[in-house]
Amino acid sequence: MKKSVEHLHNLLQSIEGILWEADIRMMQFTFISDRVKEILGFSTEYCLSTPGFWESRIHPDDKGVIDGYHDLITGKTSNHVFEYRMLKADGEMVWIRDNAGVIYNDGEPASLSGIMIDYTVTERLQVLERLESDMLRMNIDPSVPLDRILITYLGGLEALFPKMHCAIHRFRNWRLTDGLSPSISPDYLNTISGLVIGKNEGSCGAAAATKKRVIVEDINTAPIWEKFRHLADKYQLRACWSNPVLNSDGDVMAVLAMYYHEPKKPTEEEIKVMDRSTALLQVILENRHNTEVINESNMLMLQSQELARFGNWRWDVPHDLVTWSPALYTIYGLDPQNFKATFAGYQERLHPEDREPIYKVIANVLLSGEDASFEERIIRPTGEVRYLRSWAKLKKDAQGNPLEMIGACLDITESVKQQKAIELQNDRLHEIAWVQAHVVRSPLARILSLVELLKTAPDEDPEKDLLLEHIQTSALELDEQVRLICQKTESIGIN
Repeated sequence: MKKSVEHLHNLLQSIEGILWEADIRMMQFTFISDRVKEILGFSTEYCLSTPGFWESRIHPDDKGVIDGYHDLITGKTSNHVFEYRMLKADGEMVWIRDNAGVIYNDGEPASLSGIMIDYTVTERLQVLERLESDMLRMNIDPSVPLDRILITYLGGLEALFPKMHCAIHRFRNWRLTDGLSPSISPDYLNTISGLVIGKNEGSCGAAAATKKRVIVEDINTAPIWEKFRHLADKYQLRACWSNPVLNSDGDVMAVLAMYYHEPKKPTEEEIKVMDRSTALLQVILENRHNTEVINESNMLMLQSQELARFGNWRWDVPHDLVTWSPALYTIYGLDPQNFKATFAGYQERLHPEDREPIYKVIANVLLSGEDASFEERIIRPTGEVRYLRSWAKLKKDAQGNPLEMIGACLDITESVKQQKAIELQNDRLHEIAWVQAHVVRSPLARILSLVELLKTAPDEDPEKDLLLEHIQTSALELDEQVRLICQKTESIGIN
């Protein structure tokens, strides 16, 4: 009999989960297997002798499960599988799946019993996958700030490991900057912001400098923390594991840090989570960086187009779908909400005299595939005429069929107006010169006539004849210059 009892005891202790039996109110365990030490970190003696032990170790957010056990007693449910989190002796968290039921005595509920299975690894993996999926969805939305994504993600990691305190330090110009954390003091993050990285510059500085994971299990004994040990003491930091976040080119973008308030060596699972988190942060940070570069480039392009009055367009030829840049709508004086861009709609905005020749230009591009540059006039809804210098280029599919035409338009209205103003001013100047020249020739002709008359009059004064000769020569020279001016003005159409 004694051997049978021992055999049963050994069998019960060999079961993977925690076998237990407790009073009807779950306030006192009457039996609990030795596996409780491995899973929860408490001895069987402590569990059996501590009233309210089970309820005290349930995660605060899962206290509602207690009502489920009470429902077993009242007969509202039969045997049931409960899932909840418990806090271990060291403060870490474990997910429990408990298959519990009621033990009856003479038809009355006498006690509760069950088997608690530790499914932490499986549940943690599922939670991590959901967290990663949520973060990637958030990252797709450009309206969600990057800092909000990072804080949410770090907070999710801390929920998986309650004693872990996560932070991310961005990297710029060989310095750690812009630290973020849901639980670490902002004063600490601000203090280390701007510090130059190096192999002996703490866990994060060393990780960034070497581009390798740096695990410091005890800050008080780690040489690389010597400069910052007083800072760690101030904020009660005792362990720090750091992983560099590298982009696709192998450059450091940031450092992920996991801090603890007591010396701690990472478990194999924690190392895997750390590496997995670093990989996700790489995707988030690099994606955001690339998106920002693209957005900045687009913004600069749009600003440049607006300032230069330069717009572009794209025509899906087979489907007759046309897209215009915002600057092109501005050039045409049209509202994107009220005007649907099509090839026919574009032709309607052309000056009537330009519709046929421009149609031939576009048709030639479609037929020959040759690029084209041309000038055109458009009429805004207000009736204002604008002058454009435009370009068109055709793209074809593998069979040589027109696939897409792209182009650009430069508003040259101001240049055309200035040229016309210059031409008008020149015309006026030529007209003034022509009139003035003819005005001058009339008195010159009279002077020449008088000189000729005086020369024919009888007079024996040689000095007078010489003077008249000089006056006549000067007048003829002046008349010749005025005549040339008149010829030039007449040659350009002024008469």
